[in-house]
Amino acid sequence: MTEKNAEVKYHYDMIRNNEKQVIEKLDRELAFYRIYFEKKIKGLEIFYDTPNNLLSSAGIVLSKQFEDSSAFFKVRKLSYLPTELRKPSQKFSLAECNAKDTPKDYPLQIATAINNAFSNIFTIDLVEVVKQTVPKYEVKVKGNLYSLKSGSGMRGHILFEKVKYRDFVSGKKVKKQGATVMLPADPSFKKETEEVLDAVERKCKELLLYKESRFEIAQRVLNPKITNKKLNRKELKARLNSNVNDVDDQENGSQE
Repeated sequence: MTEKNAEVKYHYDMIRNNEKQVIEKLDRELAFYRIYFEKKIKGLEIFYDTPNNLLSSAGIVLSKQFEDSSAFFKVRKLSYLPTELRKPSQKFSLAECNAKDTPKDYPLQIATAINNAFSNIFTIDLVEVVKQTVPKYEVKVKGNLYSLKSGSGMRGHILFEKVKYRDFVSGKKVKKQGATVMLPADPSFKKETEEVLDAVERKCKELLLYKESRFEIAQRVLNPKITNKKLNRKELKARLNSNVNDVDDQENGSQE
């Protein structure tokens, strides 16, 4: 199912650590908006893929997110368009799961979400592909969350964050400091969204827009040599089928 009250996230690198100054600038620039501190937060997201990065090379991002003492899996599409042409991708969230659950515990539900995200272009057994997934990256976030409200009723958030990225395979860790602006995906608030993003770009020189998803940032800082080249349908089908057949052969061999 798609997320209710979905927010589009814009990730920024923080060149100078001056949270107070950024808030003051936005407060002056956005005269008809109210910006106020809401709470301190901690978050965790674990990204999964097959050992040979099959999902991400096919444009699929699978993760488990921990939020407010709950956990749930998410599926989203990875864009291959140039960053300046990208539009926010639609996300699909599954029902709440247990903290220790992995994608292998929900292969059918996750495969269905992937097919929904990609309009059922896959003709192979995605359930078997999901069963092969392992943890790839861990992203821990903590910071200060601010609410942003407009006179028209639009509500968004600004998170000043310290982020720790970790590669499960190599053990490599990278720390980054930044900000995430979260604005409603509802097209009726398009004008307000543009006003906020324009104010950030013009007035907050401390912030540099990434134009990447959290997964892409993790991949870039932890494994800069990995590039996700988009596969056409014929290549994708062949690779997925090959991957599933390899697993079938391994299972048959273990039974002999």
